[in-house]
Amino acid sequence: MIGPTEALHDTLFYVVFHATRAITAFLQRDSYLYWPFLISTLLLALLVGRRGPGAVNEFFDRKLWWHPSARADYRLYFANALVFPLLASLLLFSDGQIVTWMNSLLGLEPQGHASVAARVAFTLSFFLAYDLGRFIGHTLMHDVAALWPFHKVHHSAEVLTPMTSYRLHPVELMIMAWIPALLTGATAWLFNLAGAQVSFYTFLGLHVAIWAFNLVDNLRHSPVWITYGQIGGRWLISPAHHQLHHSYETRHLGCNRGSNLAIWDRLYGTLYVPSGAPETFCMGLGDEDESRWHKVTSMYWRPFRSCIDLLHASDARGERATAGAQKARGDAVAPAGRESA
Repeated sequence: MIGPTEALHDTLFYVVFHATRAITAFLQRDSYLYWPFLISTLLLALLVGRRGPGAVNEFFDRKLWWHPSARADYRLYFANALVFPLLASLLLFSDGQIVTWMNSLLGLEPQGHASVAARVAFTLSFFLAYDLGRFIGHTLMHDVAALWPFHKVHHSAEVLTPMTSYRLHPVELMIMAWIPALLTGATAWLFNLAGAQVSFYTFLGLHVAIWAFNLVDNLRHSPVWITYGQIGGRWLISPAHHQLHHSYETRHLGCNRGSNLAIWDRLYGTLYVPSGAPETFCMGLGDEDESRWHKVTSMYWRPFRSCIDLLHASDARGERATAGAQKARGDAVAPAGRESA
């Protein structure tokens, strides 16, 4: 039985440990805030600025970084740093666990090491599965009515900074972890069927392709307009692609849901290739409700309340439909009853 002193000690340790991890994210290789990615973000912003100031001046403007929406990003970042590890310990699974479960189920014991060709193929396949998983998760957040309220937290941002990447409800964080893990785990297991243990190529402890894309991904949430041209934009998601994803204007709604590859959007019909010149558009939800989402409590609880409202509305529609059907049957039966009488 854990006493109150031990419980208080464990709670303090948990809070201090995860708060410290949040503060020192620039030292963590799996974070967008890892120092090489921060440096590349600054260098790219400055490089674009040399071609013409525009939004680059806005990127370095204090008004952007201290906007009420940006401050909400910071608060949610630290709140999730404390809340999400607890949820992850209870509910998350990794691709490695999936491989272990499947191998145990089928009695497989991969031996030896994979060839260079197999490792190259796995590196590419793993990345494709991971990127597809993120696209599927993101699309579900947009297209499933019960999930959209949780994704609204992210789209309620009125300005974009790299910290907006962390403006995510814990439910979205879970979904965006589950689906890629399922696909990458299945991919790894299929490669293990060949009988050899296989791993992807890494750089500084991270998948080489993911590491490379992370060098520019911070600018997806920024006013710095970078495109890959009309041809490249049909294959890769540029920072400008994702900036347009945050637009609430009709021509942009639901576009560019991919993380790194544009092929999924192209196949699904949601690709919008940005032009070379920066486009003018409005960000947010488009219902003048954004400011109500800037409190952590609102960001956490409003999506659940919206889901409850959806259930009530669905029940009400069901009751009306049942009543209408009963009335229709009554109307159809009544004349026959009168005739027989």
